[in-house]
Amino acid sequence: MRKSIKSRARLQFALKPSHACVLAALGGVAVTHAGTAAAAEARQPPEVRFSDTLLLKGRGQRIDVSRFAHGNPVAPGEYTADIALNGKWIGRSTLRFVGAPASDSATLCVDAPLATRIALDDAALTDAGRAELAKIRAGECGDFALLADGASYRFDQADFRLELTVPQAALQRQPRGYVSPELWDAGIPSATLKYNFNTYRSSSFGHASNMAYLGVNGGINVAGWHLRHTGSYTWDSGSAGRYYAVSTYLQRDLPALRSQVTLGEVFTDGSIFDSVGLRGVTIATDDRMLPDSQRGYAPLVRGVANSNAHVKVSQNGNTLYETNVPPGAFEINDLYPTGYGGDLLVTVTEANGSTRSFTVPYASVSQSLREGNTRFSVSLGQFREQLVDAHPNFAQATIQHGFSNLLTGYAGAIAARGYVAGLVGSAFNTKWGAFAVDFTQAQAEIPGAAATTGQSARITYSKLVPATDTSIAIAAYRYSSRGFWTARNAIYARSLAAAGRRADDVARERSQLQLTVSQNLGTRWGSAYAIGSMQNYWNQPGSTTSVQLGYSNAWKLAGHNLSYNLSFSRQRSGFSQEFDNQLYASLTVPLGKSVNAPTLSASLSRDTRGGTSQLIGLNGSAGDNAEFSYSVTGSHSPGALYGGGTAQYRAPFTSLSAAASGGSGQSQFSAGLSGALVAHSGGVTFANDLGETAALVEARDAKGARVTNGSGIRIDGRGYAIVPSLSPYILNTISIDPKGIPLDVELQSTSRQVAPRANALVAVRFATTTGRAALITPRLPDGTSLPFGTHVFDSTGANVGVIAQSSHLFVRGIPDSGVLTAKWGNGPQDACSFSYRLPPAPRKDAGYARVDATCGGGALADAPSYAIPLSSRPAARDAGDAAVPTQHADTQASTSRNPSAMKEISQ
Repeated sequence: MRKSIKSRARLQFALKPSHACVLAALGGVAVTHAGTAAAAEARQPPEVRFSDTLLLKGRGQRIDVSRFAHGNPVAPGEYTADIALNGKWIGRSTLRFVGAPASDSATLCVDAPLATRIALDDAALTDAGRAELAKIRAGECGDFALLADGASYRFDQADFRLELTVPQAALQRQPRGYVSPELWDAGIPSATLKYNFNTYRSSSFGHASNMAYLGVNGGINVAGWHLRHTGSYTWDSGSAGRYYAVSTYLQRDLPALRSQVTLGEVFTDGSIFDSVGLRGVTIATDDRMLPDSQRGYAPLVRGVANSNAHVKVSQNGNTLYETNVPPGAFEINDLYPTGYGGDLLVTVTEANGSTRSFTVPYASVSQSLREGNTRFSVSLGQFREQLVDAHPNFAQATIQHGFSNLLTGYAGAIAARGYVAGLVGSAFNTKWGAFAVDFTQAQAEIPGAAATTGQSARITYSKLVPATDTSIAIAAYRYSSRGFWTARNAIYARSLAAAGRRADDVARERSQLQLTVSQNLGTRWGSAYAIGSMQNYWNQPGSTTSVQLGYSNAWKLAGHNLSYNLSFSRQRSGFSQEFDNQLYASLTVPLGKSVNAPTLSASLSRDTRGGTSQLIGLNGSAGDNAEFSYSVTGSHSPGALYGGGTAQYRAPFTSLSAAASGGSGQSQFSAGLSGALVAHSGGVTFANDLGETAALVEARDAKGARVTNGSGIRIDGRGYAIVPSLSPYILNTISIDPKGIPLDVELQSTSRQVAPRANALVAVRFATTTGRAALITPRLPDGTSLPFGTHVFDSTGANVGVIAQSSHLFVRGIPDSGVLTAKWGNGPQDACSFSYRLPPAPRKDAGYARVDATCGGGALADAPSYAIPLSSRPAARDAGDAAVPTQHADTQASTSRNPSAMKEISQ
């Protein structure tokens, strides 16, 4: 019995665009259920009476539309659909609808998994709501209307989408951008290989050399574990080729700890100590598992409302957040970070119109965390870096915690053979800016020398000055005593001493100063910046100094945005007492307003030695999606004149590049090939790129359809494509443009959402319907058109289409010949049948056939007496659920058809 109900549901649930046009006029394609705890028995939507003259058959005969008085009924059964709560997508699941007494439509059965997705706040529910929720948790089928006053749902049969509406007060408060860990997709078993091949040939005054490089990134995903390997092979004409294994590691996420565990060749966390390479294991917090609104630093806003009030949070005149709060204390804890800050202005508007405001200081440094957030890392293994021969055991642990808006505390420790260090520090958010202060104590034992103990102190400052719009982004100063060693330098020095070399050859930093200041000069005058740094060492003379000054602006000329940059740099290394100065100027001019319009650029540079260089270039792109890119350059410097160009083509399954340049007795040529291949249960799919987290898109028979999530991504001949880059732990929308797919293929949806785990390859399946298409024009014996909206059934009683304007019927997947029945009412006189025969198709992609037919009497006995749309699709090609069309959120059914075919039919 369960199987038959499910089959009926599947037949029920495939709505064509032309169906939707008619049903929207007759009560909509969705059924809505609303209720309160006091009146949950009101199962049916409000009754709407349509005039029976709304649709007329020829000669004034009326069509029965009474069955649409309560919307478009839902048949009992199970349906796979997307679920949205108060307009926000919360997942995709199988829903069960059960028959209801005295109702033409089945009602939603709320089970425990669905209730968990909704995340109701037990304390905010009424007694009846808590009782209904307890019944659901006990395994019974719950009534959605009884859960909370004002709760309602709308089931959209065209888009396969369940819209739930629940008052915000009845829900658990979740930060903006929150995605439940239950929705994180661990992906499918797969093997990946990303490659980057380049060959290079250069010639200088008759002497030629050749070189080749192949870089690979391989991976295997299985059961939530991710094995990764990075390596490269290099070859040149003067030596034999060699392969370098850069790193190999195994990784998986730990959602309960909001962290990643990595085994193999790893790097320690670098937020407190300098990052170093290890061969071992590390567990570290992954802030990407937090919602967008919880990442980085932003203060909590607390206040008190005397009534139902409106709260607005603004910064520098820009509104960041608005919400309504009930009387009493309120807290806003999901503000998005806004760079380096600027104090927040909080305005509370009471119900009587009175307002009051207060200020919350907002400035941050990299060590700052939100109140209540914790970040940690633990690393154990052997020290591993290319320049150091020694591989001592190494351990590091760090922790950071946000205690309040004002204070973040952090600490860390390192232990290795011959070296230990400990660090404590705090970050402060004040009205004068953000400060961080930390102290490190270290002890090192260098062979051949006495053990040394030293200290290092660091202070960091950040501030945005609203009055002048000046940003002091980084101001950091560190001082280290003579006996202080960093972990890397201590291990390097021990390695040199063990080899009989001088440990004092390792530079030991004494002090370091960094400063970055940027100034916005207004919309007309551009912006300026200054960057400076200085370092000196205990065991090396002089200091290393660097200063950069810059200015940039843009203006409009003849409708084009011209931009220019000016910069000056002054540098000196510790071993030289001479400064190297350079002046640089550049101008960029777009040569058109189109997306692919080329850009002309010119630059001029002059250095201390009096050398002046000029460069002029032209770069642009071509193709519908900028698949082609190119550049042409020419340069002149003292005694040399060069010219060259580059070209790149981003094909669906690989990327090709070439470059050539020459001049003044020298020439260079290079060519490259890059891309990736992915092995999965459906075969091997090629891609033009592959990032850390990706998606395998499946749309059977939709060869040529463009995936809009990147340049040059198209469905291949086996129905697959790779979206190379997704953001982990948040919702990503993947869309397909059906333009260009064969006319005998229809996409059931064009958009899907997914929240992948880091490093995963997630499967995103788009169901398709494949079958021969035809445009049949049946008319009555007197030559008049069939009524608009008439449903047409085949011999099994399945609905194959609906009559559109001018008596047109678009069908897909029907036999080459047969008999169809048209019905526009419940009476025997409200039906006719007609036979058809499709002409032979010269080829598979020949398009749809055109057939005329005469519809006479004789309705089929088993044709339904009602016109609720039944399935018109013979086979939904979806590997996940082969018979259930996989509609998804934000998808209009009418957009999934081949647009050229639909345009012609509507004429």
